[in-house]
Amino acid sequence: MLKFVIKPFDVLFFRDTRPFNIGGVVSSIFPPFPHTFAGAISAIILQDLKVSNRKFLKKIYGPFLYNEKQNKTYFPKPADIYKEKKKKQVEKIFSLELYDDSNLALFKFENSNKPKGIERLPIYLGSEEVEGFNGFISEEGLQKWINGQEVALQDIVMFEDIFEYESRVGIKQDITTHTVVEEDGLYRIKFLRLKQDWSFVFYAEFNTELFPKEYQDENKIKEFYESRKLKVLKLGGEMKTAFYRVEIEDIRERFKKPVLSEDGHFKVLFLTPAAFNSGLFPEGNGIKIISALINGFVNISIYFDGKKFAKRGIKAGSVFYLKRTGNINMDDYWFGEFLGNNYFFGSNLVVYGKLS
Repeated sequence: MLKFVIKPFDVLFFRDTRPFNIGGVVSSIFPPFPHTFAGAISAIILQDLKVSNRKFLKKIYGPFLYNEKQNKTYFPKPADIYKEKKKKQVEKIFSLELYDDSNLALFKFENSNKPKGIERLPIYLGSEEVEGFNGFISEEGLQKWINGQEVALQDIVMFEDIFEYESRVGIKQDITTHTVVEEDGLYRIKFLRLKQDWSFVFYAEFNTELFPKEYQDENKIKEFYESRKLKVLKLGGEMKTAFYRVEIEDIRERFKKPVLSEDGHFKVLFLTPAAFNSGLFPEGNGIKIISALINGFVNISIYFDGKKFAKRGIKAGSVFYLKRTGNINMDDYWFGEFLGNNYFFGSNLVVYGKLS
């Protein structure tokens, strides 16, 4: 598995499927989609190695965030970690848990408007009013979450500490004469800029048998990327330049698997956006969905075999609570794909954890 640390030189813009109208304002999404980074590293191989079979990427993991100063990788914050409501500065975090009715005096799940198929809802039993927020979690914090332990405030970094928006104004022009084409051609784009010490990190596995003979080895592919005079790639909607460096590392070996309880319950964290072939709460393959915390929704689009596919998915950071109903291989949920969609390469990446 190759690890790419990608440092942008400039502002970046990542789009979803929402239409871009002249005269309007559009903002970059964050974090970007996995297939955006897959396309960036694949373009170099297609251009320089002339690999004919485009399925040379076996699996991708990320993108995540990397702090150069701390030498730490950060992942999407689990949606079951909340902060105190209406407080801009996060001073304390709280973990939601999956309780039974027997723990509650005045509330019954059967009397709530929970979605069909959901048995229980994760809640916080405390005196504080809490709410969700955007952020990333450190490697140490993610391991605590995996083990069913309490995550500390120092394990969390906020969106505003990672990047900031920069607005740019543009005018629609005729590309041949560079003159304004029409009235109301003014538009504004909110780019994002990573703050100092922050980079993207992205992992990839290759189908090495599809490469030319001299590159049918992971070390040789690494040497190929390192041998390029300019270690840069094009990234984002406006094809901005970003520097990269590459190493050999398996992301799965950075974490230890938890010992799950014998009742068959566990939770999964979506490390990338997710799209499903059938419904929002698909089941099967030996599992039953007990509950879920959706971190928000996003419109995903991708070109696949010459066609464009678009679908509404759930954001990274969402948490599903599951129960084993048959014989399943837990390795499928350890940096694996959860009931994946065939078109959105790199989506539905999950890691499982123990319920607290």
